[in-house]
Amino acid sequence: MYLLFWKKKFVIQYQIDDYFGKIIGIFFDMTLQSHRYYCERLLGGMGIKRWKLKRKPRSVPCNQTTLDQFRTGLPSPKPKPFKMPYRQKTIIPPIPAGFRDSAECIAVQTYSTNRGYLKHLFQFNSFTFWETHPLTPKQSLLYRKISMAEIFKLEIARYKRGVMTYGNWIDTLRHTPGLLHAVHLDPGNIPTPSEYGKLVSHLGSATIKQYFHELVQECMTYRLIDGKVIIWDGRFLESYCAKNKNKQLRAFSDRDAGKYKHIGKFRGVGYVDSTIICAKYNLPLYYQIFPGNRNDNITFRQTFSESTMHNSCATRILIADAGPYSNASLRLVKSAGIVPLIYARKNIKRHVIKIDTRKYINISHVPPEMIPALKPLLALRTKIERAFSPARVVYHVERMNNRGMENAQMNVGKLKCIELLTALTAVKLHRPDLITRPTAFRKYSPEFAVDRMKGYSSEDPAVPFNALTSTLCSEN
Repeated sequence: MYLLFWKKKFVIQYQIDDYFGKIIGIFFDMTLQSHRYYCERLLGGMGIKRWKLKRKPRSVPCNQTTLDQFRTGLPSPKPKPFKMPYRQKTIIPPIPAGFRDSAECIAVQTYSTNRGYLKHLFQFNSFTFWETHPLTPKQSLLYRKISMAEIFKLEIARYKRGVMTYGNWIDTLRHTPGLLHAVHLDPGNIPTPSEYGKLVSHLGSATIKQYFHELVQECMTYRLIDGKVIIWDGRFLESYCAKNKNKQLRAFSDRDAGKYKHIGKFRGVGYVDSTIICAKYNLPLYYQIFPGNRNDNITFRQTFSESTMHNSCATRILIADAGPYSNASLRLVKSAGIVPLIYARKNIKRHVIKIDTRKYINISHVPPEMIPALKPLLALRTKIERAFSPARVVYHVERMNNRGMENAQMNVGKLKCIELLTALTAVKLHRPDLITRPTAFRKYSPEFAVDRMKGYSSEDPAVPFNALTSTLCSEN
C-alpha cells in the first residue's frame, strides 16, 4: 500500500497484494518535491496536487460493502501536535472617574518611565479585610493607638522601600513626611522601634495567609492567574541566629530553624520558602514554610497537596527541578490530572530521555504528543528564579529580622502579598507592563512641575502640551 501525506490530508492507495496478506507500507511526504516525483512515476500521475480543493466526504449506504470493509488494522493518521495552553486575555477594569482626569493619571499613562507611586498601592486596593478583622483581647490592647491595617500598610511600604531594620524604618518615617502621606498615618502615632516590632509580630501568619488567598482570588478574577502551567521551587530564608549550635543546649539559637545545604554546600541556618507560581505572570499561587534541613520531596508533596485544596485552577502541567524527583511525587501529581515535568537524575535508566545538556525527563507520565515540545516547556522553569530574585535585589528580605517559624511565615507572606498587590495596581492603572516590575510603585512623592513637563512635550507630540499644563496649573 502507498500512504500519502499532504498537510492535514491523509490518503491510502491499496494494491492487490495487500488483500493477500503481503502488506508493505510505502510513505510519501507530498510536501517534498522528490516524493511527489516518485509518486507520479509509481502511481501513474495519481498524486495530490496543491491547487485541488478538499472534497467533501460522502455518506456511504449501510447496505454497500467493499473489500476494504473486511480488512482490520488500518494504519492510523499522524497524532495531532501538542499546543501550548491557551492564555486568556487579562481583564482591565475602568479607572475611577475622580482619578482619571488628574495630571497624575495622565503622567502615569503617558510616559513609560513613570512607574507609579507608593500611595497607588493603598489607593486602588481594598484593605477592608484588615479593618474589619476581629481582634483578640491582646491585640485590642496593642492596636489602640494605631490600627492593624496601618501596621500592615507600613510593612508593605517598608518592603517596597527596601529598608531592612525596624530602627532605620522608624527614622525614615520621622524624617520623610511623604511616606506618612502615602500610608495616611498621623505623625503623632509613629511608634518606637521596639513597639513597632511588637505590633508587626502580632499581625499573625494565619491572618496574612488568609489575606493572601483573597488577593489570589482577585487576581483570578482579572485573569492575572490562570494556573494552567505552574512551577515549584524552594528559596532559602536565613534566620536571625548564629550559624553554629550552642554547645550547652546542642541546638541553634532559633529552635525552629534548620541547617540548609544546597548541592553539598552549607548556606546557613534558616527556613525554606516552598512556593508554587503561575507561569503566566510569575505570580505566587501558594506558599509554605519548612525548616532548612527538610528534604525537597517532603516539602514538595506537602505544598502541592495543600495547594490543590486551596486553589481550583484547571492546571495542566507542573514543572520543577530535580530536587523533588521520586516515583511518589510523580504519582501524586499524576493523580491530580496534571502532567509532571520534574527533572530526573542521570543515573535513572527506565523511561528517561535526555532533553538538553544535563537535563533529563521521565516520560512514563507524559503524553506522546507532548514529548516533541518538552524543551520549550522546560525553559519556563527559569521564571521562578526571576520571581525569587526581587527578595534579595529589591526588597532586601533574604535575612529575617527575628526568629521562629511564625515570623518566617509572616515575612514570606508579606512578600507574596506585595507581588500580588503590585500586579493588581498595575492592571487597575492600565499599565500592564508594570505587572512583573518589583520596582514599580516605590516612589512616595508624586510632584509635578510645568518645567519638567516641557522636556517631555517634545518627545511625545501626541500629548497636547497646553491641555497638560493647564491641568497642572489648576492643581498646583
